[in-house]
Amino acid sequence: MLKHCMMGLLQNTIMEIFFITGLLQSVKCFHKYSRIDLSGTWTVQDTSSGIKVLGQVPGSMYTALLNNGIIQDPLYRDNDVKLDWLGRADWTYSRTFSEPGDNSIFVQFTSAVTAANDRSNKSFYVIPPECPPLVQHGQCHVNQIRKEQCSFSWDWGPSFPTQGIWKPIYLDTFNEAIITDVGAVTINVNSVWRVVVDVTFAVAPDTEITGHLTANLAGLNLSHVQDVTISSSKTTTNFILAIPEIINVPLWWPNNYGAQPLFNLSVTLTTPSDQSQRSIKLGFRMVELVQTQVSQKTENGLTFYFRINGIPIFLKGSNWIPADSFQERITKDKLQFLLGSAAVISINSMRVWGGGVVYESDEFYELCDELGIMIWQDFMFSVAMYPTSQEFLDSVATEVKQQACTISCLIQRLKHHPSIIVWAGNNENEKGLRQNWFGTDKNFSLYYSDYLNLYVKTIKPIVKEEDQTRVYLTSSPSDGKETEKEGYVAQDPDSEFYGDIHFYNYLADQWGVADFRIPRMASEFGVQAWCNNESLAKVFLPSDYAMNSNMVNHRQHHAEGNLEMAAEVALHLNLPTSPDPKQRFVDFIYLSQINQAMSIRSQTEHYRRHQSQLLSDGRGLTMGALYWQLNDIWQAPTWASIDYEGSWKMLHYYAKLFFSKHLISPFYRDNQTLDVYIVLDEIPIREVRNPYTGVVSFEPFNYSKEIKGSKSSTVQMSSTLDHVTTATNGFLKIEVYQYTNWEPLCSWNVSYNLKSTAESVFTKRVADLLSESGCQAKEKCLLYFTATDGSGIVLSKTWFTLTYPKDAVIPKAKVQIVSVVKLDTKVFEIDISSDAVALYVWLATDDIKGYFSDNGFPMISFSAKVKFYAVSDVRLAQLSSQLRVRSLIDVV
Repeated sequence: MLKHCMMGLLQNTIMEIFFITGLLQSVKCFHKYSRIDLSGTWTVQDTSSGIKVLGQVPGSMYTALLNNGIIQDPLYRDNDVKLDWLGRADWTYSRTFSEPGDNSIFVQFTSAVTAANDRSNKSFYVIPPECPPLVQHGQCHVNQIRKEQCSFSWDWGPSFPTQGIWKPIYLDTFNEAIITDVGAVTINVNSVWRVVVDVTFAVAPDTEITGHLTANLAGLNLSHVQDVTISSSKTTTNFILAIPEIINVPLWWPNNYGAQPLFNLSVTLTTPSDQSQRSIKLGFRMVELVQTQVSQKTENGLTFYFRINGIPIFLKGSNWIPADSFQERITKDKLQFLLGSAAVISINSMRVWGGGVVYESDEFYELCDELGIMIWQDFMFSVAMYPTSQEFLDSVATEVKQQACTISCLIQRLKHHPSIIVWAGNNENEKGLRQNWFGTDKNFSLYYSDYLNLYVKTIKPIVKEEDQTRVYLTSSPSDGKETEKEGYVAQDPDSEFYGDIHFYNYLADQWGVADFRIPRMASEFGVQAWCNNESLAKVFLPSDYAMNSNMVNHRQHHAEGNLEMAAEVALHLNLPTSPDPKQRFVDFIYLSQINQAMSIRSQTEHYRRHQSQLLSDGRGLTMGALYWQLNDIWQAPTWASIDYEGSWKMLHYYAKLFFSKHLISPFYRDNQTLDVYIVLDEIPIREVRNPYTGVVSFEPFNYSKEIKGSKSSTVQMSSTLDHVTTATNGFLKIEVYQYTNWEPLCSWNVSYNLKSTAESVFTKRVADLLSESGCQAKEKCLLYFTATDGSGIVLSKTWFTLTYPKDAVIPKAKVQIVSVVKLDTKVFEIDISSDAVALYVWLATDDIKGYFSDNGFPMISFSAKVKFYAVSDVRLAQLSSQLRVRSLIDVV
């Protein structure tokens, strides 16, 4: 008799879901597994409003109504509030499909808002926070249900509590058994690789069947064959593929450390009447989270860094939030652009934040595998306490083990991806509990017990059972091993001596270093800025462009965010004073992006400078900087470096600078001394421990030494080893420019030979620098730095103003576009001229998607050439007509 199961994903497991089905009522015999695709056109209906339309699956009621012209763009102006009623209605999806018999599917959704409120009302005690801040215009009690937490609003996004079938949905038909999932991990034991494979089956009820299981690992020409007996009570099996020692396995490396070879593993089950196959791609790499004493003094804490294939890696990265409020609008092309934009600026890691969608798509992780972007994967719990009723815990266990209603379980689905390097139980919930964010100290023991029940007693054992190859951290941030030692809620979850930290200080001067912390790793830090004007124009009316307009305030979901932004800008830059309100606001957008870019540049370089230094108080050895955040969910002031329309903000261009593999990092150590560091990355380094003090540091390999891992490790890194001498030995040129002159007043040439990955190579008192160069005052000059290797090849460049721009004496410069030349269908060269030194030169287009080779840069010569890389084919005339350029002096 025919058996069937429904595969797909309903909208974020909105709690009250009912199926009323008359499925495949006739008997039909299949001789092999068959899949019926139920994506496409469905009927979407809300009986209370009388709305009944045709909508697409994957989709939600928002996009169905938008496509039928019933509502405006939900992101337009304040439509997030005007469309609030949609999330409070109960929507039904239905369709009829052609198979023998009368076959219809009805999926009835209870409003997520209603379900959350009902769950809260049934709770015996308050599970905080009950509601988001009023400034977010959001919904309450999202922590009561297993739905995308930020869909009820966040401080960077709107509230759209979607209902719908948001991924492809299928009926899988078979007679006896089929493969539903294949999971695999690669393990290196004594330089011998093994692939541990887990296979999960769907088996017809009351059936026991013996089938033939075959597996093939393409590229390494390995296969496995076995007979397997499965039943409705035994639906899994596993086996090991051992890689012969004679095979030199190509290793998977993070972005810019080497290649990312992936191998296709296909598993086929053949039974007397069915045949099914599943394929995954996997990579061979080792990952270790190293937490050992930083010195002989135990009070100095533990290291916290990742070793990939035996090489310590500084995590250069950002944080990922959902790419759209409506998951059905996230295409592979969009993911490719966002993640490609990360890889091209040398990002090697991304933290998938714990308040987003119920885990990202297969395409997301596959792209990260291909691009070499390591993933720090939070579980989806964020900035809240959570209930621990048995019903809720059972739901979480099902989610973590099986990700209910999908074709594959969560860890099983994800663990074969070499890009994933760590699991984390939640976002900021340990910190929130310990620091009493939600008033939980009045009954700390109750909420502490709930915390342990969820993250330690429920999730941790599942992770340990399903994946022994990665570390599970109970929270992010956390103190790592120290958090466990202190009972999983540390006294200081943001300690600089253990684990990772999240750091925000909107009252500090973030262009300087005095207020920055010196942690083992910074996995979140950020500053707000407005999205690009061209993106905002798609959702604002001209009358909305004013500093304190209703819409400007409405789009700001971070309490006091507009005031904080203005204060930060005013600390470093002159606020705009144009009499035209619109121009004044457009100027402020530009200034907010300068402030954001410079602030994150300053903080990231601060972390990178401390990667190989342990201070006397035990701080230092910082081995990661992941700024908040990469992408946007709508057009608004947020922490993102790429806005919702895909335009790079100034921060993203600066990330290319501060994530450079050969970083020149100038800063004021105090108000009187300039210090310049060179920081190295993307070369093989090793941990070195002083034999007398036990103090740890990191140094580059300076000779060919076998690297821990497979026998191929040294061979694969040999080309990188060849670059070590080039990177560690060279010359630094420091030039002093007066704002009124193209020729430098003075220059110094410094040779360096680095023994560690981050060293000071030049220091000078500012008073001496001014007197030796002939610069009359800090306000009149800037510094330009160029690093070259022994043969004169430029390794990196950067610049530094001796005072904040608001105090600088900058001449009126006329910056203009001289010419645009088309080099290829998607590549253009732009020639820019200026009649004086100009700061923060900014290029923009109206709506041509792409990015520039440089942006937000200083012009210290009368001309500069910049390339533009378009996403799709663009005519020369089209780009030329849209290009605009400005600089800081244009702000009135």
